[in-house]
Amino acid sequence: MLSALLSSVIVAQAPASPAARAAETLGLGPVLDSVVHQGVTYAALARGGIAVLKADGAAPRLVRIVEGGRRFVRLVVMGQSLLAIEQREEAHAFSLATPEQPQPDSLASALGATRELTVVTQAPPSPQAPPPAAVPSSARVTVTAVKDGDVTLSGGALTGLGEGARVRVRTQDSREVVLKIIESREDTAIARLGRGENVRVGDTAVVTDAPATARLFFPEPGVPRLRYGFHARPFLALDAKTRLGNSARAGGLLLDAFVAWRPGDLPLVLSAQLDPVGFGLGTGLRHTPGSAYFAVAYSTDFLEVGIGAGALFGQKACSPELSFDPITYEPIEGKNVCSSNAGPSFQQVLRLGALDGFHVAWNSAILSRDNQFRFGSGRGEIQVPLTPSLSLFGAGGGSASGWNFGELGVRSFLKGTGGSGTTVISASLGIVSLSDGTGEALSGPSIAIGIERRP
Repeated sequence: MLSALLSSVIVAQAPASPAARAAETLGLGPVLDSVVHQGVTYAALARGGIAVLKADGAAPRLVRIVEGGRRFVRLVVMGQSLLAIEQREEAHAFSLATPEQPQPDSLASALGATRELTVVTQAPPSPQAPPPAAVPSSARVTVTAVKDGDVTLSGGALTGLGEGARVRVRTQDSREVVLKIIESREDTAIARLGRGENVRVGDTAVVTDAPATARLFFPEPGVPRLRYGFHARPFLALDAKTRLGNSARAGGLLLDAFVAWRPGDLPLVLSAQLDPVGFGLGTGLRHTPGSAYFAVAYSTDFLEVGIGAGALFGQKACSPELSFDPITYEPIEGKNVCSSNAGPSFQQVLRLGALDGFHVAWNSAILSRDNQFRFGSGRGEIQVPLTPSLSLFGAGGGSASGWNFGELGVRSFLKGTGGSGTTVISASLGIVSLSDGTGEALSGPSIAIGIERRP
């Protein structure tokens, strides 16, 4: 009560200042003192704390509130320091045995004489109802909504969540992220999730001075629980011909499809993938090369390495065997000899870097056939983030069974930021080649599109 009375007197005597008008506009209540330094205004609030204000545009803007809950009655800039004089409540006792001559007395004696402390004053009543007490900046708030990367918090400017402030959010999966406030109202605030960050409704948050955890190249989202999707590369074959050498209008499709699942909390990922499979049409010949595998991988934020088993499939390549007559030594037509680059394979999987950030990925297959091992297929990818929601990637590969491709494209978060509920869309330009082992390969430019979901 004593501090409220003293604050009322100070506010009543202080002339209206730009800082006071700015605080009134922002709903911060009365200002006890203010000072300006290098274009930044510091205002001591009657309800507690020092408001940091900017007036770059037509309307003032609250940057943050420091030392919420503590009252400062005087602010002075000294060099590169802000001296803040805090108001404190201290009680002193005086004996009124002789009313005309009050004498110092012990505080214990005075308080022991009565159970109720009454302060008598003739100060005029405040013209407005006293503002609600500000919640200290260390007060906890909760996440009330998450939509398209925007996080709505249950506290606003009154809890120290001014624009530009940062909050530490403790997620339900025991991870911590620090978010920056991009919009602040009196009782709500909105923060923006960074690449790979994920929070849920009900998560708790507290104001912090720690830097934001959003990372562009090396985000730490954790390994998604479930991912599945596809990437389709339709193409038109150039200068295509039939088996007899006639021209043909032909084309085809090279398709990736995958599903990856992380069971429990172990750093393991089980995946199955068509990597890829091709379909060629228009020449009367079969063009169906492809590969598929199942793998088990050790997977973390910045590394994935695993092994698996799969198969390469496609058509046989047949040609007549050159032979000679044993008597005349003239060439004669021999039997057809067919060879196939299809069969079981052993798979290797590797990723260096963050799944949603910068990374280099590679997988290859070793083909088992003809009592020997030989190289079966290989493909690689490099991804470079450009913005919090957009990445550039390049990929390519080929196989002994007859598929080859190269592409350059972009990948973007259509929904979410990398955690559960995320949808990723990708688009690319490139070239595709399919072969069935006989005749000429089908080759041409492709315009590709892909979608990945993380429920």
